[in-house]
Amino acid sequence: MSQVIGYIIAIAIAVAFALICRTMARSRNRSQNLWTVLGFFFPLISLIILLIMGNDKSKSASA
Repeated sequence: MSQVIGYIIAIAIAVAFALICRTMARSRNRSQNLWTVLGFFFPLISLIILLIMGNDKSKSASA
């Protein structure tokens, strides 16, 4: 039973990182879908990369 709880906690953390990455991607004019998936499967790495990359100035804010 404790192994199931561990899996549930791991999935909850992955979903939380995916949502954080999605929000950051939106505010930085990056692909939201791409960064949501990357944030789910590679949580900490994706977050660090998003922090380093900064804004995408080639895209308009409304796109």
